[in-house]
Amino acid sequence: MKSKIKLNIVCKKKAALCDYHGNCKNKAYREVYPTMLKGKEKSGWSYLCRKHYLQEEKKYKWKLSSSGVD
Repeated sequence: MKSKIKLNIVCKKKAALCDYHGNCKNKAYREVYPTMLKGKEKSGWSYLCRKHYLQEEKKYKWKLSSSGVD
C-alpha cells in the first residue's frame, strides 16, 4: 500500500512536503487535523507549510488541531 504523503529527501532524511491542494512543494511545518473540528470538512490536509498553516488557522478562527513536524 502506497502512502499519499509527498516526501523529499533532505540531508539523507525524509521530510514531508506541504500537500495544500497538491500545488505547494514547500517543506511541511505542521501536521493538521481538520476532521477534529465539529461540523467542518470531513477530509482535509495532513501536512501544511507555514504559509498555508497560518492561512487555515485564520479560516478556522485559531481552533485548528495540529502538531509540529520533526
